[in-house]
Amino acid sequence: MTRTLPVIVFGAALMAWIVSGTCEAAARRAPKSAQEIVQEQSNLMAQECKLSEEQQKALPDKFKAKQAALEAWDKTNAAKMAAAEEAAQAARAGNDAAAKKTANDNLKTLMEERAQATAEADKAILAVLTEPQKATWAGVELAQTTLPKYKRANLTDEQTAKIKAACVIAARDMAAFTGDDRKDKQGRTTVQKSLKWAIDNVILTPEQRDVVVKPAPQPPTAPK
Repeated sequence: MTRTLPVIVFGAALMAWIVSGTCEAAARRAPKSAQEIVQEQSNLMAQECKLSEEQQKALPDKFKAKQAALEAWDKTNAAKMAAAEEAAQAARAGNDAAAKKTANDNLKTLMEERAQATAEADKAILAVLTEPQKATWAGVELAQTTLPKYKRANLTDEQTAKIKAACVIAARDMAAFTGDDRKDKQGRTTVQKSLKWAIDNVILTPEQRDVVVKPAPQPPTAPK
């Protein structure tokens, strides 16, 4: 049976997965502005979803509404977000597992709140897309958080394309598990594990798997 991707999925189950997968990365880099985030999203949607002229005319105002919602949230919570990112980065540099978990959980909570601030705008944006475009976009968003995890593998263009295609399938499968009950949570976890297994064991070479699994080499320290 073919599953459709309801508009609300992106703002719930899939968004929760995306947020959980970006907390550590967020602690490593300077946060992007609301304008940068929305512009990148707009450009990517136009590129990947093959928008019609009518859709291209309808979307700019909806992206402006999302930018306004993000800017409003950032204005109120900028200090808290900066402190959470700094704490997460500091915790990552240490060896206290409990401190790392607490810092990452705090950052994750703020990122979820930030994502929720644009929920209505996201629904309005997705409402412009067709069902196939929604499925494509969900996969694109998932690929955006999945591909950086394999940066050290030096993926070929063909492998990158295969991972993007796998993310589209995974996002579509996740649309069947949108609830907060145990069954749906287990379903989402199964999809996540299946996606990772497919990438690690089917798409990557054994040499690339070794690179991804092994910790990155530490740069030599300067003599004192």
